[in-house]
Amino acid sequence: MKYVPNLIPEEYKVLKHYFKVNKHHSKKNKYSLDFLRWLGGIFFILFALLSLKHPLLTLLLGFLGFIISPTGHNWVEKKFQFKLTTKIKSVLASSILLFSLPLLVHYISVDKKEAHLAKLKSEKEKKERVEFQRKEKIRNDSLTYYINLSSQFADRHQTDEALKKLKAATLFSKLPSDAERILIEENKISVIKTFDLVKAEKYKLALPELNVLILKEGNNPNLFYNRALCFSKTGSIKEAVSDCLKAMNLGDKKADKLYNKINPIKRRISYYVTRCCDGSTSSSSGRGTCSHHGGVCDWSEPVYEEYRKYE
Repeated sequence: MKYVPNLIPEEYKVLKHYFKVNKHHSKKNKYSLDFLRWLGGIFFILFALLSLKHPLLTLLLGFLGFIISPTGHNWVEKKFQFKLTTKIKSVLASSILLFSLPLLVHYISVDKKEAHLAKLKSEKEKKERVEFQRKEKIRNDSLTYYINLSSQFADRHQTDEALKKLKAATLFSKLPSDAERILIEENKISVIKTFDLVKAEKYKLALPELNVLILKEGNNPNLFYNRALCFSKTGSIKEAVSDCLKAMNLGDKKADKLYNKINPIKRRISYYVTRCCDGSTSSSSGRGTCSHHGGVCDWSEPVYEEYRKYE
């Protein structure tokens, strides 16, 4: 039976101090009970937050933590206007827990299965990545091997064999950078092969190859020099002079010599002057010319100018 204070009016009380409520003890009990309620509420709310991936379980545990806490307890009583007794709260909490436990067991099982599948997937991806890297290394090493081998043959001017090795390298080409490496080596072989034709004095055969190479590498002075040489040997002097000038502008020293050979400096008479005997000249041709300069030594001395046939 619980003691109800102030039930008897003050003037009819007997032994007033005997039935006096111990306020200190009551407050202490209230604080302890609130602390336990807060502790339980926080525990279930944290548990609910850990179960966010399972909304139903989160909702049940969150609601349980809410009504256990003093704030939730007071809110429920005010909202629904009834006394939330310990018995009611115990029955409600037990019901929620009984419903939540099977869910919790089920979700733990599901989480373990998902974690296991995720682990298997991660291990599979790791193995696939390692295997891909191994194959990629083999492919790249093979590509480099054949490109280097092709370059060695090209340096020895064995261009046909170099092209064969370069063709083998294309089997291992996969990336844009791989294709670029092969293209650079292919251009190198073409240049060597073309220069070998020029050295062998096969100028007509070399010209089409030089045209193609110049379209690819328009800033290579050696290509312009060799094409100028081919033009000069096949009678196309004007074209040869044009290529010599391009090679000279790009810094090729050999082109200067070829330019002077195929387009030498020539002299021609520009006009005539009257040469006085003291070495001076006069534009006059009448009587009294050079009278103050020792007389006329040559009435028609030619004055020459230098020029080239192809400017």
